[in-house]
Amino acid sequence: MKAIRALLTAILFIPSAGFGAVGIYDTFAFTSINGGGLNFYDAGATTVLPEFQGSTIGTFNRFTDTLQIGGQQKSFKNTGSDVTSHSTFWRILELGGAFTSVAMPFQWNRGDFGAPGNLNNTGDQQWGGNSEGANGNPIEISSNVFSGLLNGTYTLQFYTQITTNGVDAASSVLNDNGGSYYNANFTLVPEPSKALVAGLGLSALFFRRRRA
Repeated sequence: MKAIRALLTAILFIPSAGFGAVGIYDTFAFTSINGGGLNFYDAGATTVLPEFQGSTIGTFNRFTDTLQIGGQQKSFKNTGSDVTSHSTFWRILELGGAFTSVAMPFQWNRGDFGAPGNLNNTGDQQWGGNSEGANGNPIEISSNVFSGLLNGTYTLQFYTQITTNGVDAASSVLNDNGGSYYNANFTLVPEPSKALVAGLGLSALFFRRRRA
């Protein structure tokens, strides 16, 4: 079951709640490999998309490949509560340390022309780093996740957060998989370029000839 941990009581996650409340629903992580198109994963949503949690993103050449991550999600608010920002956070588990944030700009209000159909109640919104709705700017996405890593298998951790105006609600709400975060694996391999391999082969041939 996809758990959402928040600094609110469980009732605050019901979009139809009749008192001041904010919450998160339908969260997605997306990745871009080598600057290509976006690959979406469920991370607190229930769709036909693959789950980010437990997924294997792939095996990559650490010298030439890149991986970037961002997010999209929906939130609700009512009775004086307001959602002021959405953010994605990521880190490499094996390195530890702080998470790096990526903004999710505002995209749609319920009732906006072209808005998705599951913005069902007044105050429902969609925010995301992909270029939809009001977010016509360049995609908001992380730097290269592989930067500085050596060959090996790593765990990419992901969670999201909204901040609020604090009226009848906590100042922030997390979607972090019950405190365990959403975790996906990838592997980096040391594959030097073909030119380097060829160069090493010529060097070996040269030394063999000198010894002959």
